[in-house]
Amino acid sequence: MSIELQQLAQFNPLNTLNKDYLSQLAAKAEIKQFPKGTILFKRSHPLKEKLFLLQGHVDLIDASFKVIEVTPESERITQALNNTEPLQHTGVTKTSVSLISIESDFLDLVLAWSESQTQPNAVKKSSKTIEPVEDEKDWMSSLIEAPLFEKLPPANIRQLFARFSALNVIKGQKVILQAERGDFFYVIESGMAEVLDTSGKLLATLGVGNYFGEEALVGDTTRNATVVMRTDGKVMQLKKEDFVELLAAPVQRHVTGDELKKLSRNWEMLDVRMPLERKIQSVPGSRGIALKQLRDQLKELKTDVLYVVTDDSGRRANIAVQLLTQAGFEACILQNSAAHYPQQ
Repeated sequence: MSIELQQLAQFNPLNTLNKDYLSQLAAKAEIKQFPKGTILFKRSHPLKEKLFLLQGHVDLIDASFKVIEVTPESERITQALNNTEPLQHTGVTKTSVSLISIESDFLDLVLAWSESQTQPNAVKKSSKTIEPVEDEKDWMSSLIEAPLFEKLPPANIRQLFARFSALNVIKGQKVILQAERGDFFYVIESGMAEVLDTSGKLLATLGVGNYFGEEALVGDTTRNATVVMRTDGKVMQLKKEDFVELLAAPVQRHVTGDELKKLSRNWEMLDVRMPLERKIQSVPGSRGIALKQLRDQLKELKTDVLYVVTDDSGRRANIAVQLLTQAGFEACILQNSAAHYPQQ
């Protein structure tokens, strides 16, 4: 049975996605039927799909046997039945039901794609032109001085430079294309490039030592802009697997709730999900800054604070930590954020 886009758009956070992303979900989603008395999922047991109720009645039962009734008339109908990880409820059908099933990892991927469709992190200000770097300051020096690379172990930096390969490029050549999957991280060794959005609008100009292409690798998402050479030149490219091993992995630090309590330094909890997602449940005291707005709000953040990003946003948490680190902030990810949600 085919799924209509309007069926998906009635659920949160799917209702924040445009037609293209909804179409991708619709192609992967399934409609499933279950009879009365079926246990759809059990509390604390992992489930690899998100379930959205179309018709029927489902009871969500927590550890204290408190019941949340979900029907097409209830407010809870707009959310996935299993909207937290690990699961805090057991889901039981009270009537025959019709559900939409979407693979959880694919849904997380599509949300990350949609939230990262803005200008690359290497671009600090829209439409800002970066003049070519003089010869005495080469691309390696510029890269090492970037906040992201200052946080890497020296051994990683040595291996990174050893694994870069050179790519000669010509004026007008598109190094990366928006909406394509990413396989490389790039640094400009010589020449200049332009960052363009889908309409061809100039977002920024990049010069020697500027890097791009990292966000799609961190989030395993598609490219969020097109980069085309303004002049002939050369770019250094790093394979995705090398980037993840040597550059991304060391940045993606995780902390537990217990470790967080023992920290002596100032820290602040960030939730980079969309407001409608936070409205369902969130970690008490967390500050909501949707990933799409994070770049614009970096100037409002404090440099002496550790920013702890909740992991309930999936891949978006990884992208947020990467963006924060590249901007010079200390950042990490809180493990098992859902365990800190208030009991319903």
